Amino acid sequence: MVLICVGDLVEDIVVWLDGPMATGTDTPARIERRRGGSAANVAAFAVAAGGAARFVGAIGDDDTGRRVADDLAAAGVDVRVQRQGRTGSIVVIVEPGGERSFLTDRGACNSLTAAPDAWLDAMTWLHVPMYSLAGGPLAAECELLIAAARQRGASISVDCSSTAVLTSYGVERFVELLRTVPPDVVFANDGEARLVEIDVNGPPWLGRTVIKRGPASVLLYEAGKRQPIEIDVPPVAIVHDSTGAGDAFAAGYIVATQRGASPQGAATAGIALAQRVLCNPGASL
Repeated sequence: MVLICVGDLVEDIVVWLDGPMATGTDTPARIERRRGGSAANVAAFAVAAGGAARFVGAIGDDDTGRRVADDLAAAGVDVRVQRQGRTGSIVVIVEPGGERSFLTDRGACNSLTAAPDAWLDAMTWLHVPMYSLAGGPLAAECELLIAAARQRGASISVDCSSTAVLTSYGVERFVELLRTVPPDVVFANDGEARLVEIDVNGPPWLGRTVIKRGPASVLLYEAGKRQPIEIDVPPVAIVHDSTGAGDAFAAGYIVATQRGASPQGAATAGIALAQRVLCNPGASL
């Protein structure tokens, strides 16, 4: 069983602020450079959870691209990339308490085209973040990969990723995209779910919607059912950095589902993996 994650592999420049940002002057901070990208994170976390994962995407033909690709491969991920242009970078600003904001330059990420059929060998699950569907050649390629996954009988998940990306793309357009190729699972946080209205009032043709709400319970909505299943989230004493927690949740959920877990069991596995990320800097365990 192989999970294929298609999308971004970038360099994360993670900035941990010691206090509030002082506009127009200096703010003490700790800065680290790490491998990032939502799809790459899910693949790496899936391997850490005991699954098999392949990353499919595009990076720059540069030292940064080679470094992040080598790092992802060292994490046990089967890395299949096209190389052109320059590798993307994301500045992640982490405030005291763990909340983070992103300054995003995706670089070559959007340039993936014509992924070889061999890159889909043994695929049993395809995971696509909304970042990958937002535009450019990558979006068109992802639609082809989703169709190929459906034809091969693989499960499909879509992560809503970002309210900013959803708003820019267009909420009605996104819902129509989901209608065209209904995924088996949609991951969203509370804000994304409210924006797209894919919870209790959402379209009945969706398979399962998994709504993450930070420290509040995770909600599982099944197609056509008005009442969600609630999964309690154990408290976390200290949150160092929430970067990548949603990706870890998706990875834990997918790997557990592939092993035969119930939706409740899969959500519990996702919560446990995400909470490990909260205790570490950046998208790391």
